[in-house]
Amino acid sequence: MSSSRVRQSACSEDEDEMDVDSGSARPPSHSRPSADGSRNGSLAVVSRDTTDWLQHVRSLQETDVIILLTPVVIPISPDPADISDPFEPLGLALAKRHARIRQVPYTKRNGITSTHLGFIKRGHVIILCVAFRPEENIPLDLAEITFAVSDNKPCIIVVCCTPIDDNQAIPFPTVIQIAGYSPPALESTAALIFGEGVSSREGRALNSVVVDDPNAPRLWPVEQWNEVRDIASVTEMWNQDFNGQFSLDQGTFASLLRRPGYAKHYVVRDMKTGVVLGFCATYLAYVDKEGEKLIASLAVLLVRSTHRHLGIGLSLYSHAVSQLKRTRGVIRLQFGSTFPRILYGPPVGAQFNEEWFRRRGWRFERLIPGEGQIIYDMILNTKNWSWAEPGPAKPLFRLCTQEDMKKVIEMIEVTAARQGKMGWFDQYMSLMNGPNVKDIVIGVGNDNVLAAALTYTPSCGSPIPSNLPWAAKIGPDVGGITCICLVPTQNKATLGGLLNACVKTLSNQGVRRVFLDGIAGDGEIVGSLQALGFEEWAQYRDLWKDT
Repeated sequence: MSSSRVRQSACSEDEDEMDVDSGSARPPSHSRPSADGSRNGSLAVVSRDTTDWLQHVRSLQETDVIILLTPVVIPISPDPADISDPFEPLGLALAKRHARIRQVPYTKRNGITSTHLGFIKRGHVIILCVAFRPEENIPLDLAEITFAVSDNKPCIIVVCCTPIDDNQAIPFPTVIQIAGYSPPALESTAALIFGEGVSSREGRALNSVVVDDPNAPRLWPVEQWNEVRDIASVTEMWNQDFNGQFSLDQGTFASLLRRPGYAKHYVVRDMKTGVVLGFCATYLAYVDKEGEKLIASLAVLLVRSTHRHLGIGLSLYSHAVSQLKRTRGVIRLQFGSTFPRILYGPPVGAQFNEEWFRRRGWRFERLIPGEGQIIYDMILNTKNWSWAEPGPAKPLFRLCTQEDMKKVIEMIEVTAARQGKMGWFDQYMSLMNGPNVKDIVIGVGNDNVLAAALTYTPSCGSPIPSNLPWAAKIGPDVGGITCICLVPTQNKATLGGLLNACVKTLSNQGVRRVFLDGIAGDGEIVGSLQALGFEEWAQYRDLWKDT
């Protein structure tokens, strides 16, 4: 039934797809591990097979195709002239047992590309091999992407590590660990996949450990949320994690989540009781007037406190990110949300598993846009407002009119894009041709719009406060200023003059406190605002990745 040949498929999408990745993993040793370095000295062991997918592989039809995804790694042959693919022995060993094997290499740099997705779609079984240095984390993102697009086909994760670590948390249904990627280890893996050399008793023992353990991480089924059924449970979970200043009542939370056509939210349920165990909220927002570029927001990821470390968060995250990345036009993925602004990003000081997100490619440590920069929300008691006019006011600050909107929109589109202020354009556009253009305060000089800001109150009637809940949460006398935009030629004096005009406008409407959100920058900017009377209300991490 089988052939000794394996077909290796080169990926045409990226010219460097077959290049040796100098950052790839090289296990420190490829000799047979000792008894304390593996399970009973085996070169390959089944860590988990909760879905019995290995049995499915062993009963494939002759026409079924196995897709073998292997990393491009440094050759380990002692012969320097041997530059063959180190994973070729696995493909050959599998081909001895099943006729149709398609080996598709991937690089650490490019990961799983659209070319690989095409092979995955055509395959009947997917085998994904990952290799990494002992000091590195397992590249779970590769497995997450593969699972997300595999359409519930059997997907086997082969983890190449030396020594074999029984304590590795790898929350996928079928996992095989092997001692490095030497030819003997890879040949043992092929034999193990097809049930050779493994007694039925041993196979049952390996499986039963996981099947009988309800606390073992695993992949959970994800479904779209139902607002009527789920909103009470989701609000409860939110308020358990974000009590105090970030608590929300059910009506407010529901209104923030309700964005038909621009939002998709997901839940994981207890399969017996139907109780919501995890929740993920995602949004899309337009970046420019063409409507072709989108920012995708992973706005909320909640797991019930009694069910953490079981793979629920990973299941939700993998599904949501996969869906967002498949959306045409998405150029950026944000952790947090733009508009509606539930949280700009993870609040500083909140209980948050930072390391979990680091393993999925999010960076926190550089304090630059997208990689952990601190973002501030601030609040002002108007009695404490302190602004001294620096002389003749230039530019002139006034309320916007409908005649101004074309110039305002043009300035916002160019300036916000240059400054990376995603979603701002959409907020200004929402006021076009409506009665609330007067809620925009602008600075004008030489017949050009040089600065702009949006103001809002709880009763202003514009869509802006429905996207920004925290001013109303603080109190009924609180108004807000948002989406402050200055052309690059303007300075702090222009910012102060614009804020002064906004504060006066809001004070004339009965506002006693002013909420200022999304302030990015260094301590100097925050210090300048504090000198004007603002106080810090919250801090967030700015996290995003361009796709």
